[in-house]
Amino acid sequence: MEPMPSLADVRQLIALYGILPLGSQIVHEKAPVVKALLLAGPAGVGKKMLVHAICTETGANLFDLSASNIAGKYPGKSGLQMMLHMVLKGGDLQETYQP
Repeated sequence: MEPMPSLADVRQLIALYGILPLGSQIVHEKAPVVKALLLAGPAGVGKKMLVHAICTETGANLFDLSASNIAGKYPGKSGLQMMLHMVLKGGDLQETYQP
């Protein structure tokens, strides 16, 4: 059985897999490519805070595409296509997080 990760463990893993590859071209070229991170846990433990911290540190845009945010804003198939097009090209959606 593995022990529960400490705050230092979480901080180190977020820095290694979330921030360094996005912020440094040299690290991005030499380190293994990480295409996704899964932050799982109960409500109120800081998952959103970690995502916002990564976006702030790397200057990345955050698109909150949760159902509660996009409900009714992009109706029909053409609305869905427009939303996906805007997100994939990095367009300006109202849900963009700018630190």
